[in-house]
Amino acid sequence: MKTQRIGWIDALRGFTMILVVFSHVEVRGMGMPLGYTGVNDLFRLFRMPLFFFVSGFIAYRIGEVWDWGHYSNSMLKKLRVQVIPMLFFGLLYSTLVYAHRLDTTPAEAVGIFFNSSSKLGYWFTEALLGMFVIYYTTSFLLRRCKLATRQWVLVAIAIGLYALSFRSVTHFENNTVARWIGFYNIAQYFQFFIVGNLVSCYRERVFKVMGNSFVLGALLLLFTGLYIYYCSRSDVQSNYVFTPVSKLTKETISFLGIVTLVAVFKHYEQFFSKETWIGRGLQYIGQRTLDVYLIHYFLIPSLPMLGTFFSNTNNLILETTTAIMISLLVIFFCMIISNIIRISPFLAHWLLGVKQKK
Repeated sequence: MKTQRIGWIDALRGFTMILVVFSHVEVRGMGMPLGYTGVNDLFRLFRMPLFFFVSGFIAYRIGEVWDWGHYSNSMLKKLRVQVIPMLFFGLLYSTLVYAHRLDTTPAEAVGIFFNSSSKLGYWFTEALLGMFVIYYTTSFLLRRCKLATRQWVLVAIAIGLYALSFRSVTHFENNTVARWIGFYNIAQYFQFFIVGNLVSCYRERVFKVMGNSFVLGALLLLFTGLYIYYCSRSDVQSNYVFTPVSKLTKETISFLGIVTLVAVFKHYEQFFSKETWIGRGLQYIGQRTLDVYLIHYFLIPSLPMLGTFFSNTNNLILETTTAIMISLLVIFFCMIISNIIRISPFLAHWLLGVKQKK
């Protein structure tokens, strides 16, 4: 089933990918601490939720028929696109980069990769696979039900999983199966996938509301006010929340951040189209998000001296500008490597999930 790309959605994906690399440059490259003092801590509240939201948005297909053939083909495709690239690049990173940085053996690094829910950073592809499995399987099992019924069931599953995420991370880390499949990440973020799916289904009505200037202004004010309140709470430390109130506040901020960004990109879709240089750049990155995500870990420079400098000076403008410039440079080299891999249709298909031309 062919789908038409939406330019501003690709641009939004590209923007979000820049935020991901920006975060890893600051934390992994510069060694900046996580605490509510930097721009990165603001981005972290809605960056990954936005990725899952967009994934759910793209997953919806009008008139999709969930017979066995479509279900099995969709599952096999997602297994190929999510698992093989994650294992190839994840294990390569474990043995060549992670083992060297931690001064450990490649075998020990591989063990850490498999036994951690973060998969040394490659957890996103694993969590997204789990979400697609839930979405596809539910759609297939309820294929004879009305669309609204399937959607209510998916919403109920998302609420149930989110309720489980109130258990501590340690609870899931102590369970081998949950740790291997990254269950906590699926439970915490599946809600955003489903909301994105629902927005895609009812996009005309949703975008009509979002297009109202008053609504956009109200969203920005509400997001800002709630973020200030969240940061002022004494039980919030480095984005690890310790009370239900803080966790619910955090999720509300995440949703507000997503809705605000979606509204902005939709409202200014001409600015983010291929008619402008920034639109072309963001869309190009947005169409290669998997490539950038898989490759960028190898290219993040170790710059602890910059982290020390910015921690002491507390200059957010200079820190943010520097980290963004380094992030764009990392993405630039990711694109070079991506294009080299794509020379071979076989490697592009199996390592980057590129569709084979018929």
